[in-house]
Amino acid sequence: MAGQYPKRLLIDRVNVQRISGSTVDSRGLKSTQWSDLSTDNPCRLNLVGESENRDGRNTITQSWVAYLSGDVDIKASDRLYEPSTGKYFEIDSVAVSKNRVGRTFMKRLSLLYFE
Repeated sequence: MAGQYPKRLLIDRVNVQRISGSTVDSRGLKSTQWSDLSTDNPCRLNLVGESENRDGRNTITQSWVAYLSGDVDIKASDRLYEPSTGKYFEIDSVAVSKNRVGRTFMKRLSLLYFE
């Protein structure tokens, strides 16, 4: 259908997770609780690049881009979980693409993954 992201390109599956609350652990530190907002969402994940963070730690930071259909409820404060790899992605930004009649047909997410 015109004005829709091609479904054949959405070869990955992710869960959208949103903060459901927070607690304080036994050490007095705030701990955030996440719950699934939606599951098994078709998407396309592409690795953009990676860099090494050497500020006191040897951490690899990867930049990813994800494409989801426009009907998925998602915002920048959510996170993505990919069950097939067990990776959690932090959402940096959400860009909305609209068709010529103003309907949202695709969402492009900038993601960060920390190894």
